[in-house]
Amino acid sequence: MGMCYIQAMPMMWRVLYTLENIIEQEGVEIGVSKFSQLYNIVSHGSHRFLFKHKPGQPHQILKTTKNDTH
Repeated sequence: MGMCYIQAMPMMWRVLYTLENIIEQEGVEIGVSKFSQLYNIVSHGSHRFLFKHKPGQPHQILKTTKNDTH
């Protein structure tokens, strides 16, 4: 996509951080191929990006906020 880290919206990082915690704590394996079946990377304007849930797929991460620590 040609994006750099700074272009990722905060919610994108929260989803990745939450996913990483789930993998570590629960031993669940979710690789890039499975993740790409659940989410698209879309532009949010001004060259900022976020994950958009694909229609018809179950929500893996329902809610994350900047206060989530685990």
